[in-house]
Amino acid sequence: MAKKFHTVIVGGGCLGIASALSIARKIKKNGGDPSSVCLVEKMVLGGGLTARHSGIVRVANADSDAAQLAKISSDMWLNIENIWDAELEADRHGAIWIAKKNENNGNTKWDLLEQQLKSSNIRFNSISYDKARDLLPGFINISQGETFYHEPDALQYDPAEVRRALYEAVRRSQITLEEKTEVLSFRRSSSGKLTEIVTSKNVLKCDHIINAAGAWSPAIFAKVGLSIPVSVEPVYVVNWLTSLAEKKVTMPIIADYVNRAYFRSWRDGEIHMHQPRKRAVQETSTAFAENPLAVLGADFINDPSNQAIGYSQNRVYEDIAKQRFGNIKQTIFSSGYRSFFDITPDLRFILGPDPKIPNLIHCLGSGQAFKYAPAFGEMMSEFVFEGGKLSDLGKNFSIDRFNSDFMENFWKRVSGAEYSLETEGASL
Repeated sequence: MAKKFHTVIVGGGCLGIASALSIARKIKKNGGDPSSVCLVEKMVLGGGLTARHSGIVRVANADSDAAQLAKISSDMWLNIENIWDAELEADRHGAIWIAKKNENNGNTKWDLLEQQLKSSNIRFNSISYDKARDLLPGFINISQGETFYHEPDALQYDPAEVRRALYEAVRRSQITLEEKTEVLSFRRSSSGKLTEIVTSKNVLKCDHIINAAGAWSPAIFAKVGLSIPVSVEPVYVVNWLTSLAEKKVTMPIIADYVNRAYFRSWRDGEIHMHQPRKRAVQETSTAFAENPLAVLGADFINDPSNQAIGYSQNRVYEDIAKQRFGNIKQTIFSSGYRSFFDITPDLRFILGPDPKIPNLIHCLGSGQAFKYAPAFGEMMSEFVFEGGKLSDLGKNFSIDRFNSDFMENFWKRVSGAEYSLETEGASL
């Protein structure tokens, strides 16, 4: 006999887990049974893109709505033990952002971002070359031709510890966990609600469904006729081995927009390196070329042949690392892999109720799920229950913006002469 659940969350990545924890906590607070929340994951918890994040939590963001959510989430990360009942320590070394100077000895767009964030009480400040030199280890190369911005509140986590903490939080919360369980189909009521989820193991009855399946969601929800505009964009990650004698554990995150690379101090004396996601609409569109509203299947993410980093990409990263790190004459490769950003056509999240299915709520991170996880989890709880500040912000990211007019305009931009996404409207 099918068990009845209050809420079923499809997808056991960081957003699915965060949603399950917040909803279970609310149910328990109201005197209900937290095990009436069920978390369904086709592999193992945190086994998809959550296993491949860099553990960086930063707030600076050119999209004002996203910046507000990032600030809320950053504050929540520092109180995560009380929110998730899981012990997790952050390295609080901040971040240094590096950009090129323009002819006026500054950087107009970044200065604009500084003012915008200041109005939201987010600390992101232009600093001098001397101040940057002070904050950075001596082996980091910087020049007078660059401009620098300091984000003192940026955090760093160990992804392995995050995954451990997520498992522990799910266990303590008494959430019903269905790992290695694939969603096969759905059954609907006459009102259009999804009342049953048919899985590879059993049938789950439910009142509410959260879609937190990320890049897998188009394939899953195509079964009920939904076209969810999420696809994937590859990103290469490399860890360089460094001398333990030279290790500077207090190295801030380095957001190097001169060379388009992020660096952070990694475990056992490694330097972790990856590049930011692409922003040109021509490049974004390639992920949606086969079917702009339903690119089916992200299973290739877990195909080992699609995870390896090639020699040529490794050399590109080596050249970039040598430019920024003065103590690297020859890199020592420790590990590397290809990860993926899950992306939407406008590079913004998909959050909130589905307009076509009354009891379905979306929670898709658009490539930055980890840092937003606590805030998005609480937002999903608000969408399920009484509403609140976070769900009000979430309404700005509704899936119903991707109508036929939006996509028609999207493809016109791809084929037109002007084909760059507005940087001011896309998250940094």
